Amino acid sequence: MIETLTILQRIRLNFIYGLVIILPIFATVWLVLFFVEWITGPATTLIGPGVPQLLSFGITIIFIAIIGLLAKNYIGKVVLETAESMVIKVPIIGSIYTSTKQIIGAFSLKNKKNLVPVMIEYPRQGLWALGFITQEDVCIDTESGEVFGGDKVAVFVPTTPNPTSGYFVYVDKTAITRLAMSVEQSVKLLMSAGVVNPSSSQSL
Repeated sequence: MIETLTILQRIRLNFIYGLVIILPIFATVWLVLFFVEWITGPATTLIGPGVPQLLSFGITIIFIAIIGLLAKNYIGKVVLETAESMVIKVPIIGSIYTSTKQIIGAFSLKNKKNLVPVMIEYPRQGLWALGFITQEDVCIDTESGEVFGGDKVAVFVPTTPNPTSGYFVYVDKTAITRLAMSVEQSVKLLMSAGVVNPSSSQSL
């Protein structure tokens, strides 16, 4: 009986070790396949389902690169800005587009100076969540004529492992704990679900 238990324990231990090795590989492969499927979706729809996915992926990458190239010159900027202004004027769609662009732009790390990593008690006291201050000076008019937000900051609380989605809250300025870490380190901490130690990780 003792030998049987010992063998089972060894099998369980080896199984756990195997999971530790295999799960990151599976997760990486799944994310890559998901990204390929997501990015080739529009091309496959336009070209047709009979086109190999690899070809659709290549066409999509080239198309995105061309858009980026055009956006760098004056004429391309004018065309894109005109198209963008038309989209923004469309009800509901314009709001979704503007909000999505702001979130993606914030986490593109180009405007990382506008993001301040903080800890807040969320969703209740005793539970701490990593967030980013998106607005230091909040000033919102209310129906009563008073101004809301004089003592608050706007905080975006990302989800794990996708930091581009999350929750938006207003927090008292005295209830936040500012962190001595970069935006890159904060994103690493979020995407790793706390596995990465920010004190030992280096900036990108």
